[in-house]
Amino acid sequence: MSLQIIATLGPASASAEGVRALLDAGATGLRVNGSHTDPEQLGRYLDLAEAGGAPLSAVVLDLQGGKTRLAHWEGEVQVTRDAPVTLTGPDGPGALRVDREELIQALRPGDALRVDDGRYAFEVLAVSSTSATLRPLQTAALRPRKGVSVPGRPLHLPPRLLGRDLALAEIALGRGVGEVALSFASEVGWLAEGRSRLPGVRLTAKLEQPQAIDAIDALSEAADSLWLCRGDLGAEAGLTALSALQRGALDAGRPLLVAGQVLHHMTYHPRPTRAEVCQVGDLLYAGALGFVLSDETATGPHGPAAVRLLHELARGAPPPRALTPER
Repeated sequence: MSLQIIATLGPASASAEGVRALLDAGATGLRVNGSHTDPEQLGRYLDLAEAGGAPLSAVVLDLQGGKTRLAHWEGEVQVTRDAPVTLTGPDGPGALRVDREELIQALRPGDALRVDDGRYAFEVLAVSSTSATLRPLQTAALRPRKGVSVPGRPLHLPPRLLGRDLALAEIALGRGVGEVALSFASEVGWLAEGRSRLPGVRLTAKLEQPQAIDAIDALSEAADSLWLCRGDLGAEAGLTALSALQRGALDAGRPLLVAGQVLHHMTYHPRPTRAEVCQVGDLLYAGALGFVLSDETATGPHGPAAVRLLHELARGAPPPRALTPER
């Protein structure tokens, strides 16, 4: 099976020429990150994809799905180490707000809350029905729409598509987008909900929680494809658990694509690190079908080079292990 490479659209590739360069380099699909895209921006991305020669059936709309994020606000929110800050739901008065109010009720005093793939840490001091008091563990400037997690403790928030997810999906499916990816798809029932709300489209399950790795066989049967997304998976499980979880996902022998800092060094530099090259080779040998590039193609100037390099590495890699057939 030929290598699959999904390239994320962003400021660095948001032009017809940028799209064409990614396709000419060998990108097999384009990803639009719905968590950071409003309906108007989505329409522009789809227009650019078509202008660059990409069929919209090859575009993946990546929806927030079951993931909790900081709400939208203008600019940045400053937090100071050890100075308590209030966290509320999307319509609350807190200095920090999240887009799922269910997160507030799920928190417990003493929880370690993380923001932006674990970059920023908070200790939960107190929780009420509508707010939580947090102690920042470092001084930081927080930007909106960053992911929120509590490593090591599944919160079991009820999965549901938010209104902004459904608004984006309506536009995308109306234009002929062929695939939707659902974040935090750790249960077959969550995928069934996605199928009922998003009929007639290929559905990708993003494996971003430890329980998703445990359920990988059932998820593989329920979804059309799987992405192993190491950013949120590391934030949810803790960084030191990530290697074992990746190995468990690959050892299951199910077809999947790998996402999360695949060639992150190439976001800023024209060449990858040796560690990245070795990791890509190991993943191909372990049976990965391909990769999802994020910042490498969305914000960095070397996106087409990153796509070409992945194809070059695939040509030089040993044959992969046998995989469980796709559904």
